[in-house]
Amino acid sequence: MMGGILAVSLAAFGADHKEHGGQKTEKAKPYPLATCVVSDEKLGGDMGEPYIFTYQGREFKLCCKSCLKDFDKDQAKYVAKWDAAARKVKPYPLKTCLVSGEKLGGDMGEPFEFIHERREMKLCCKDCLKEFNKNTGQFIKKLEEAEKAKK
Repeated sequence: MMGGILAVSLAAFGADHKEHGGQKTEKAKPYPLATCVVSDEKLGGDMGEPYIFTYQGREFKLCCKSCLKDFDKDQAKYVAKWDAAARKVKPYPLKTCLVSGEKLGGDMGEPFEFIHERREMKLCCKDCLKEFNKNTGQFIKKLEEAEKAKK
């Protein structure tokens, strides 16, 4: 459970990152792993906050900036690893925010998206992340009930 909460809280750090190469990016696909794509080290562990960047429309999180050298040596390998992990993520089943119940894509604009324990999550806004992190178990239960109801 703690790893999932950590992954959620780290998602907030990816909001204003840059495309690998320097330019500011638009919305990137959320990072699907709880570990560094290069070293397989746990994110947010002994290395501190992850180094976050966007590459080819995908958010990447490295355990530290020094892993960027290895990423650059074999970008295709790490993109393939990212893609394989993303294929295992369960899609978000609701049309509303898990926290507020607001319609996604409504007055709040584009939803805030992240991956939690191999599940896509969508919130109406980034502000709902704090409440999600505070009561993660409650919201996961709500999501599981919605998934069962759709079957």
